[in-house]
Amino acid sequence: MEPKTVRKLEKELEKAIAEVVIVHNKKWKYPLLPSQHTLQMMAKAATAVYEAAVENHNRPDE
Repeated sequence: MEPKTVRKLEKELEKAIAEVVIVHNKKWKYPLLPSQHTLQMMAKAATAVYEAAVENHNRPDE
């Protein structure tokens, strides 16, 4: 994937993760709310998984 696309996906996933974990689930009692750094790392991990899926999808059957 293009680096610009990866960065945009990471930013959007970071927003989505924060929205779900912090905003939508206020009633849940998390032992620790994620820091900004943790949210970024979660988004990077999700992006890496998606990139691998795209790579595998585009790979010709062997």
